[in-house]
Amino acid sequence: MTVLVEPIPDRVDLPRGFRAGGLHCGLKKQGQLDLGVLIADQPVAATAVFTKNELIGAHIVVCRDHLLRSNGHVRAILVNARNANCATGTQGIEDARNCCRQLATRLRCPVEQVLMASTGPIGAPLPTERIVSHLDALLRQTTADGGMAFAQAIMTTDTWPKAAAESGTGVAATGFAKGSGMIHPDMATMLGFLLTDARIDPRDGGHSLLGRVAERTFHRVSVDGDTSPNDSLFLLASETSAADASTVEAVLTRTGQRLARFLAADGEGATRLITIQVRGAPDELAAQRVGRVIATSPLVKTAIAGRDPNWGRILAAAGRAGVSFRAERARVWIGSTDVFRDGRPFPGNEPEAHAHLVGSAEIVLGVDLGVGSAQAEVWTCDFTKDYVQINADYRS
Repeated sequence: MTVLVEPIPDRVDLPRGFRAGGLHCGLKKQGQLDLGVLIADQPVAATAVFTKNELIGAHIVVCRDHLLRSNGHVRAILVNARNANCATGTQGIEDARNCCRQLATRLRCPVEQVLMASTGPIGAPLPTERIVSHLDALLRQTTADGGMAFAQAIMTTDTWPKAAAESGTGVAATGFAKGSGMIHPDMATMLGFLLTDARIDPRDGGHSLLGRVAERTFHRVSVDGDTSPNDSLFLLASETSAADASTVEAVLTRTGQRLARFLAADGEGATRLITIQVRGAPDELAAQRVGRVIATSPLVKTAIAGRDPNWGRILAAAGRAGVSFRAERARVWIGSTDVFRDGRPFPGNEPEAHAHLVGSAEIVLGVDLGVGSAQAEVWTCDFTKDYVQINADYRS
């Protein structure tokens, strides 16, 4: 079952100064798009955050080096699906560099202004020749209307392409993401790309801005508790529009939150998107921590798959998050129905909670800790038999 948070658009507008495209180069079966590119008309300000996993994909080594050497200025990001180019040694790094070099030659820009990202199974050599031989055709298909082709080209086990556009006073932003499994809040939790026409505050340098955006968006999504060695989130800013810093951050955050919800909704084998609302926490980080623990609890996630309003699993998960609270002051709800409050359960309310689990594609689980005024939302999905089947057959 595919859970759609909102209809898939036919097209997505890109901010001024950007183009995108995607095509099939032979990495996926049945002609599916598997090679994408984002291109800026001129070098643009760029920054990125990467996985905290000790195992990292070759593209991360290359991207860190190129961002340093280019002083954070980028012309293009090349993305391939169906091959992670991870655990491939020095050859994998050289393969990624070669792809960047070949694209830079065609764009007539320094090689350090080209980044690359890869996604797919770990351990196989990158099919560099296949990628390079399709670069000319890819560039011919790269247009201001090519956003959805790019979104499709970066998909792995995703069942639908993930793109979102937002705007505010004097600023526009468009985001893309891929991810369906191996999704967990530890850096960016997938491949993600944020494009904006805004000017990045030079005092911020873009990196702390992206960090704050990630903390309220992609760090709050989890499918299965596994963090990919290829997790990367990029921010490119063409700086062709003027907007105040708070507006820019708000627009980027809204874009990221939509993408984060898409990732959770399209979790492998998912039948329900779950929004976890944490209230009454001592601070926002504590609220986020409680939400993450609930989101990664197999017991909670399987209860939702079984449509069981098992509030005890929710409260128990909150209790092991390392945030002090007293159960007699806590409140738990499912949908809009309280199932635990004032230290006691409300079994008479469970049929209404069960109806919410059965009848709603987006499930709301909530906990009020009763120790403060801070709050946060975290997004996840249910854990089904299909998740096991997908991952058991991932490489076969």
